[in-house]
Amino acid sequence: MKNQDILDDYLFWDRKDRQILNLFWFGFILYTASYTISTTDTVNYNLSQFIQIIGILIFIPTGIHLMSYTIRNRYLKVLYILYLFWLLIIVIRGVEFNFESIKFALFDAWFGVFLYLVPLFLLLPKKLICYKRLFDVIIILGVIYVIYDIVYIKELMRAGQNLQSQAIVEYFSKTLATPCLFLILTYKYHSFQRKVFAIGILVLTVIFAVIRARRGLLIMEVLPLALVYLLYLSSTSGKFLIILMSIFLGGLVMFGMEFYNASQDDLFGNLMDRGLEDTRSNVETCFYLDMSAKDWLIGRGMMGEYFCPDIDPDSVTSYRRTIETDYLQIILKGGIISLFLFLMITIPAIYKGLFNSNNLLSKAAAMWIVWVLLIMYPSTVHTFTMQYILLWLAVGICYSKTIRNIPEQILVEYFKGHKDPIEKSTDFRNQIH
Repeated sequence: MKNQDILDDYLFWDRKDRQILNLFWFGFILYTASYTISTTDTVNYNLSQFIQIIGILIFIPTGIHLMSYTIRNRYLKVLYILYLFWLLIIVIRGVEFNFESIKFALFDAWFGVFLYLVPLFLLLPKKLICYKRLFDVIIILGVIYVIYDIVYIKELMRAGQNLQSQAIVEYFSKTLATPCLFLILTYKYHSFQRKVFAIGILVLTVIFAVIRARRGLLIMEVLPLALVYLLYLSSTSGKFLIILMSIFLGGLVMFGMEFYNASQDDLFGNLMDRGLEDTRSNVETCFYLDMSAKDWLIGRGMMGEYFCPDIDPDSVTSYRRTIETDYLQIILKGGIISLFLFLMITIPAIYKGLFNSNNLLSKAAAMWIVWVLLIMYPSTVHTFTMQYILLWLAVGICYSKTIRNIPEQILVEYFKGHKDPIEKSTDFRNQIH
């Protein structure tokens, strides 16, 4: 593809489409922020759901307008169509036309119907302005996270293993804070202030994960540091930076050793007490016992449940809709077929992004997919949240040969520039001629 084609396909976008893109993300932010605060059980549910409805009415029509239905990679096209078709079957099998089920489907951002629409984010235009706006949205979610933490600081710092406090930490962190890890992975494209902000969000999330003894969350937040280190090693020729990162990671190891030595301390006591505690075996055993061969193959649909008594003390039933291991969660809803199609799409994307690319954007996208596949055992990623949306945007980046081949310097100049996108694209035109 010629340089001019790159410019036309991946940079230029008219003002109307950019405004629609902004509206789309505004609707998503409304929906996400309202859902997140509703999980605290301290706000008016009717008001929260009203705001979510506004968000839905904004991001659905604008999303439909933005979608591009052209997939150039034939392998991806075939598997992606099959995967969407299978997700549709999962949703249809789970449809229940009653008030409570409809409310759950529309307003539960983690496990409702919008979860199954997230793969459609692959169809968003692969324009550089889209990724620039994506970075802005991640920052906004991070700001909302800080605001919510300030408002609910007493609840977050409550002593002991308070279930509500633990739930707030999980919902706040995974819905609003975790996407900032993608800014750390794409460090070259951000200002110093944004990088400091993203690292600050990471540190804050780690602190709350330690206080509330959320082991899965702690792994989620710390693991990307190792992935960033690998990106540094692959992209930098400077020895100083490598030494600096090695010292930093070495410090983390020493810090972990201090966790062990400080196991009697009030701050780390809960974490150390739960460090080797097995909280999954009973749930997984219940899951294995309740699933038939047919269930393993095709799952039980969007509303699928499994029998697991004496696990949730506040539950009025012994059936659970979720299991904390994401691989098993996918099988519960869509069976091994769903998991197989998902892996057949994502694994080749990793290879393309890491080994067939010329820029950090593609490599960071591949690393994000690696991160998701690694943490799908200790945590839940398949939710209608930015962390799962980023996965499908990353898949789109990794399968795009043109984006993978854009020179690094052009991306750095574009993303770190402060000019209007149209004006900046004119500079880009001058560069490539």
